[in-house]
Amino acid sequence: MKKGKLVILLAITSVLAGGVIIASQKQNIFSNDTHPSKQLSARKKQLAYLKEHEKDMADFVKSMSPKVDSVQFDWDSMEVGQVGNGTPHGGGYMLTLRGKVNQNKQTKFMVGFSLDNANSTPKEFGIYEMQPIRILRDGGWFLYD
Repeated sequence: MKKGKLVILLAITSVLAGGVIIASQKQNIFSNDTHPSKQLSARKKQLAYLKEHEKDMADFVKSMSPKVDSVQFDWDSMEVGQVGNGTPHGGGYMLTLRGKVNQNKQTKFMVGFSLDNANSTPKEFGIYEMQPIRILRDGGWFLYD
């Protein structure tokens, strides 16, 4: 009889412990930075940061080719992703933005900004050429020179 009570007590304890663990995990899901409302807020901040530095970004793109007179950014193309470097922890996060030059739909480029995490904005303005300016001609993408 003692074994039966012990088994019942252990089963009840296991169910209660499992419930506590599940409840705490659900609470953590909504308390961290991946909650959709925080991501939306982070995206708005990141987009505002880019628009605040639009002239600097355009100047950078213009410096990539002497043929560039104007730069058009595709604000909807903004993406944040984790950069891989071969280690389990990765190489950090990068915010990327695509665009076109000289009002030409047959051109494209991509610039990037280093981030501390997926929801941050760059600490300091530092822009990277992720993809050089290219133009579509003769059935392929060629460097814009």
